Amino acid sequence: MALIVFLTDYGYRDPYVGVVKGVIKSINPKAEIIDLTHGIERHDIRGGALVLKTSAKYFPKGTIFLAVVDPGVGSERRAIMIKTRNYILIGPDNGLLSLLALEDGIEEVYDISESKYRLEKVSGTFHGRDIFAPIAAYASLGLPLEALGTRIDSRSIKVIEIPKPVYEKGFVEARIIYVDGFGNVLTNIHETMLGELGWKIGDRLEISKKGEKWVCEYTTSFSLVGEGEIACYISSFEYLEIGVNKGDASRVLGLRLDDEITIRKI
Repeated sequence: MALIVFLTDYGYRDPYVGVVKGVIKSINPKAEIIDLTHGIERHDIRGGALVLKTSAKYFPKGTIFLAVVDPGVGSERRAIMIKTRNYILIGPDNGLLSLLALEDGIEEVYDISESKYRLEKVSGTFHGRDIFAPIAAYASLGLPLEALGTRIDSRSIKVIEIPKPVYEKGFVEARIIYVDGFGNVLTNIHETMLGELGWKIGDRLEISKKGEKWVCEYTTSFSLVGEGEIACYISSFEYLEIGVNKGDASRVLGLRLDDEITIRKI
């Protein structure tokens, strides 16, 4: 029995998450389902893709990732299933699965939009229940993937990318790519870029946005600065993050998803 890991932007107010699990359990009563999160910002495909990519390595080989952030539900976008070296990914073909798929290595891709294993009646607004859930359930039972969908060219799937920061004359032009529930602000500066930047623990960094400026200490954790102070550190996502000790950096600095900022070493 394969483990099913479930990620969505459904939130926790409505019955959508529970209904999807009900469909899976109706098909495979022994299915083990882990909720990765249902708190992805509504319609934030890139945020969902980032969370999926950075979380997958902590799950065993053979895990089925069922991911639904699907503002295009009911349109011509395809429902797909991707077999990678280590996982099976199920969700909409809107880029949500692409970061993990490309990192882990794509082996096979299937169009499951018209699968005979989907529910008999398919809603125009709830493919998580009617298509993705039954396919994940049957995949967890070990049905051959070719029976669940139609093989398609892996090069045809929609791919999204994390925008790359620009480093010029001592300044890094960065972008906010995720804000977590604590208000910590994730930038697109990956830890592999730090050697090029020459930043060291203890350095002071200046963050600026449209004339406003803040100073943070480059450290290993927000807990190592004073309460209410700003810290810059490599997050568990492996990107540079801006946080406030026992505070909300997004609110304090007024930073939101896709905001552009400039960072330089003082």
